[in-house]
Amino acid sequence: MRKLIRSLSEHQLPKKFSRNDWNAATQSAFAPYIRRRRQLTKHIDSFHVELRNLARIALFPEYTNLLSWCLRLHRRVLRADRQGVYQNLLRLIANMQASDDRWLNLFGTSAPLEPDAAINDRVYQLFSAIDGVAEGCFKPQLQILFSFAQVDTGKPWPENVSKLDFGALAGEFPSALRNQVPTMLADPDLSIPINQWRNIAAHKTFRLVGPRTIEVSYGKGNVQVRRLGFHRLRSVWHWLLRVHTAVRLANTITYIEHMQELHSLGIPKNDMRLSTTLLNIGHGLSTEGFESVGWQHVKRDGILTVRDRLGRPPQHALIHASQLLDQLSVGILLDPSTKNRLDRAGISLVLQEGTRFGTALVPVQIADAFTRRKISLTEYMDHIQWVIEKPSK
Repeated sequence: MRKLIRSLSEHQLPKKFSRNDWNAATQSAFAPYIRRRRQLTKHIDSFHVELRNLARIALFPEYTNLLSWCLRLHRRVLRADRQGVYQNLLRLIANMQASDDRWLNLFGTSAPLEPDAAINDRVYQLFSAIDGVAEGCFKPQLQILFSFAQVDTGKPWPENVSKLDFGALAGEFPSALRNQVPTMLADPDLSIPINQWRNIAAHKTFRLVGPRTIEVSYGKGNVQVRRLGFHRLRSVWHWLLRVHTAVRLANTITYIEHMQELHSLGIPKNDMRLSTTLLNIGHGLSTEGFESVGWQHVKRDGILTVRDRLGRPPQHALIHASQLLDQLSVGILLDPSTKNRLDRAGISLVLQEGTRFGTALVPVQIADAFTRRKISLTEYMDHIQWVIEKPSK
């Protein structure tokens, strides 16, 4: 289990681990953070995905402590005002999706620079990433935590928390709580508030003043000017990623633990981006020894291409991967940008040398009917088309 988690923390592909290994590692890693163990078992596939996020901070006690601190805050408020918590979680559930959608969009549209890229380009890209993650991803998570913090210190649930800007969230976060986790709202190296890092990045109040020295300025009226090396800017980036991961994980755990109660109160329906579905499917396939290598539209077919990393016979590997066609189809139908553009979902297998072995295709409406139990498994299977490429001579 430790080997699996360490491989994730080192950004390696954990190809030698079975689904049972993933289950055991997930149960073990999340045990300290989850009270309702039945929910962990019920939503084990979701926690497989979150295990990758937990691995980002698993080797850094200050951030796992932040995760635990956030969960303790949630649970104190739950004990004091359970119904208020549920209403607040329902009101802010769109924050979770918006945060994850922006995360996926940010990293789906960002390409890493070459190792020999100019330092000016590297600095610009880092600040662009800081702006995107702070404003687009972390702020919606912080708004949820801010609500709990307000109630924990004797104030009413804030009605307009989703309209608060970054400066208000950081500046009005109760000081008694903020002082318990100082690294949440200011970087541990330079002690610059997180909202000011976002402002520096968004308003581009930075410049290169030496071969690897950056000058930043921030604040209104009494403008502060600081200088730092490129390596310290990278440290700020890593700090932001880990703080976001810890706070997001705490919010995610609380939502999942209380999902049954939230469903009974009526979770508002929100459109889901296909990228979220593809991410979840990709994580699921990785636990079964597959690697997702591409997504493409071919006329009115949406095709996910995968590669088998366990050396199974190609026919068996394709059949195995095709078991997720129903999830892919539902994801296509839930995304407004694809539900009227794609008629079929497909999973295609490429061999190690890159040649395509074959593709399994199914009409998305047929797969949706199967997930709703309107047709039988036999009827569903009858509609799957298997396209095997002819071997080259």
